[in-house]
Amino acid sequence: MSEKIPSLQGIQYSCIFKGLLCSIFIMIFLGIFFSLLLQYTPLSENLLSAFSTFIFFISMFLGSTIAAYDAGHKGLLYSATVSFSFFFLLLFLGLFLNSTLITFPLIMKRTLLTVASSFLGGLIGIGLVTH
Repeated sequence: MSEKIPSLQGIQYSCIFKGLLCSIFIMIFLGIFFSLLLQYTPLSENLLSAFSTFIFFISMFLGSTIAAYDAGHKGLLYSATVSFSFFFLLLFLGLFLNSTLITFPLIMKRTLLTVASSFLGGLIGIGLVTH
């Protein structure tokens, strides 16, 4: 018996690259925005963790939605590829810059956010194509 293994032929790498680039730009923009917000308003720095989690999720979600929308098919594949690429890029960057900040609970939390953003981004990205 031969099992059919899904082929990666026909994958549009430009859609993945565009989604990853959008995630990075959104992360930079939101990072600057929230930095200025913390600097020039009376908001407490205790919100920094919540802001970073929000930026992480929104950046991945929007990047994966863009990739799934541009591809027009296989939304979950494209969105998961963008989300996990973004996650690993930030993880390796964090390990390179300051490995003491990377903890197991942080990795687990970010992994769950990555799965959620890739799932939602794929569904919404494909949903936008059909309407």
